[in-house]
Parts: sequence; structure tokens; C-alpha cells
Amino acid sequence: MKTVLTLALFALVASMIAAPAFADSKLDSFVNLATKARDQVKIQLDRMPSVSEEAKALYAQGDSETEQLIAAVKADDAVDAKKHFLAAMKAFRQVTQVFSETIPTPEPAASKMAAPVADFDYSNALKRFESNINILKASANKNNLPIDFTKFDSLLQTAKTHLANGDMASLEKTFVELKTTGTELQATIKNMVTERSNTRAVSFANKYITKIDAVLAQAKELNLSEEQITKLQKAKEELASSGGDPSQIVIKIKRVYQINLDLLDAKNQKIISEISKLESRLLLLEPKIDDTIRPKFDEAKSILALLKDPTSNENPIKLLRALDSTIKSIESYFLSQTQPTSAASEQSASEQVEAPKETPKQETFQLSETPKSEPEALKADTKQQEKALKQEKQKAKDQKSQRNAAEISKLEAKLAELEPQIDDSIKPKFDSAKSMLAKLKETGAESKKTIRAINALIDEIVEHIESADSEDSDRP
Repeated sequence: MKTVLTLALFALVASMIAAPAFADSKLDSFVNLATKARDQVKIQLDRMPSVSEEAKALYAQGDSETEQLIAAVKADDAVDAKKHFLAAMKAFRQVTQVFSETIPTPEPAASKMAAPVADFDYSNALKRFESNINILKASANKNNLPIDFTKFDSLLQTAKTHLANGDMASLEKTFVELKTTGTELQATIKNMVTERSNTRAVSFANKYITKIDAVLAQAKELNLSEEQITKLQKAKEELASSGGDPSQIVIKIKRVYQINLDLLDAKNQKIISEISKLESRLLLLEPKIDDTIRPKFDEAKSILALLKDPTSNENPIKLLRALDSTIKSIESYFLSQTQPTSAASEQSASEQVEAPKETPKQETFQLSETPKSEPEALKADTKQQEKALKQEKQKAKDQKSQRNAAEISKLEAKLAELEPQIDDSIKPKFDSAKSMLAKLKETGAESKKTIRAINALIDEIVEHIESADSEDSDRP
């Protein structure tokens, strides 16, 4: 039976090593093929009664190359990805060759009925089984998995009793059943964790597909280019076809986030540019404002303040339109005031021609009113300086808001990348980080401290995930 399984695995690995020659661009398929080959070889290793050091070393090499392959695919490095893929598949193929060489020749039926090997250390083997099952129990409790360990515990106790009584024939039979039950429990837990992780990842991917649809629906309003729209549509298709594999979903969501960051940056730059233009128009109008138009001017200033407020939840596009409309109303008002004034000026000039006697008096009035006194000039200069200082402060505040917005976007990207890998034990810290980020976006209060705190939580989450992955890889 082992010979058949080993030859089947050899055929699988051999077919995998040939496939990528026709699809170098499909980096994601490299990861799928290598991880499946690694899983098949690991199953064979676990089923072997004993494994040579050569086989262990080759498997470790293949495992390492697979991890480097995943890292290369995440970095979109096609050259490194192909190199690590070929190295991993070569190592797994060599492991299967070692299996073929070390499989013992089947013994006659009489030998199978012979007494078990006397020098096998059943005592240590049972201790190892008990230790491994305790790890599985801890994993099941941590992830709230409904696993029944009653059968394994009963078999373990029975095996200990046979060992104590020296009933080696019964012990061997119970030992085989115990090993089979332990393997089944391990596979059940792994499948449950994988299924839960896949469900969470698919749900997360669907949320992002909905977000992409919302952005595409506003493509015109956001002034997206054809290239940007194509990128978003392609990212949506890739997410929809990811098949629920968390590692693939993480890679693809990371790409979507990069597209979102590029779009967000372009959108923010456009909004900032429009705000600056409208603010300049408003500043030019300010010296002319009278009591009649002041309510409109104050309304425009309020809208401008909302646009500049990083904690505002208002739609910036709608605010820009409202501000532009309000400023146009003010400009129209001044335009209507200018036309009658021009007509009055022409009438005054004709009166001056008809009544030259009053000219000296008019000239005397103009001469006395035109020059400004020294205190008035000084006051005007002071106002200009205050205005310039106020503009500089506002500019610095806007730059700070932009930096905070960029930091918030990065934190959102990190949390989104980690979310599919979150288990129940680390979920409270993940929820805490999300809550702090939401509060930061709403209020913007003490942004530096909050950003540092969120980064610290993210570091703890990453360390936990890496630790959990290490435990899973070390577990028999």
C-alpha cells in the first residue's frame, strides 16, 4: 500500500514540476502547487514508521523554499518565485525517491502474526502521544472547536494498562488504533481551523468587492482614469476568483489596497488643489464684503472650515460644489453692484463738465480724502501681516492633517492584511486596534500617541500569528 501511495505522490510531484513551464506569469499557481506538494509529502512522512535523516533534511529544504516562494510572490518578484518553486519541487521529488528506496519488502503472512519487536519503547511513545494530544486539546480550546477526545483518552488508558500488564500483543493492536485516532483528530482540527479561516477570508473578500463596486459606481464623480478603472475591475475579478484560500486573498487584498492608496492620494491631491483655488477666490472677495452679503460670506467660510477639518464626515465633493456655488453667488452680487456704480460715475462726469464752477470744490474733496494718514497705513500693514501669519498656520495644519490621513491609510492596510489570520485568542487586541483607529478617524485627538499605540498592537498581533504558525509547523 505504501508503495502505491509513494508512486502516486511521485507522479503528482513530477507533474507539478513540469506545469509551470507553460505559465511563468501565474505566480499564484506556484504557491498552490508547492504547498499541495508539501502537504502530500508531510502526510507520507507522518505515516512512515521511521524516517531517515536524509528525508527529513530534504523535506526541511523543500519547506524553506516554499516559504521563500510565498514571500517572493507577495513581493511580485517573478524571477525569485520561479527559482524557489523549482528548488522546492526538486526537494520534494527527492524525498519521494528516498521513500521508494527505503520501503521494506513485504513480509510473509506468518511474519505479520509474529510477536511485536521487543526493543520498541512503547512507554516513551505513549508519553509522546499524550503530550501531542494535550497540544491538540489546547488548540481546540483556543479556537472554540467542538472536538471530542473521549475515544483517544480511553484508548490511551487501555494502552497504558496493557503495557503495565505486559500484554504486548494487545498493546500493539491498541497502539495502532491510538495512532490512527490521533491522526484523525489532528486532521479534523486542521480542517475546522482551515474552514473557519476560509469562511472569514471569503467574507472579508466580499466586503472588499462591495467597496470596489462602490468606487467604480462613482468613477465619473471621482474623475478616475481608464487605467485606474481597469485596475480596479481586474482586482475585483481576482478577489472573486481566489477560491477562499486565505493566503491568496491576503496577497490580492494587498494589491487592492495599493490601488486604493494610489486612488486616495490622487483624489486627496485634487481636493486639496480645489480647496486652495476656492480659498483664494474667497480671500479676494473678503475686503469688499458689506453687511448685505456677509451672511453668504460667513456661510462660505463655514463650508471651507468643514473641508479643511480632518475629522469631518461630510462628503468633500459635495462640500466643494456647495462652496463654489456660494462663492459664485457672492461674485454675482458684486457684479450687480458694479454696473449701477459705473452708470453713476458717467453721470457725475457729465455734471462736472456742465458745472465747471464746482470743480475746484470736488478736487479739494478728493485731495483731502485720497492720502492715508500714517497710523492708518501702519494699521493696514499689521492686518496684512496677521492675515499672512494666519494663512501660514492654516497651511501647516493642513499638511499635518494630510500626514495623519496617510498614516491612517497605512494602518488600515496593515489591519486588513492581518484580519483573515486572526483567531479568537488574539481577536480582542485586533478589535481594540480597530476601535482606536475608528476613534482616531472620528476625532483626530492625540493622533501621534494613538498611532504609536495601534502600531504596538499590530506588532503583538504579528508576533502571535508567527508564533502560532511556528507551533503548527512543529506539531506532529
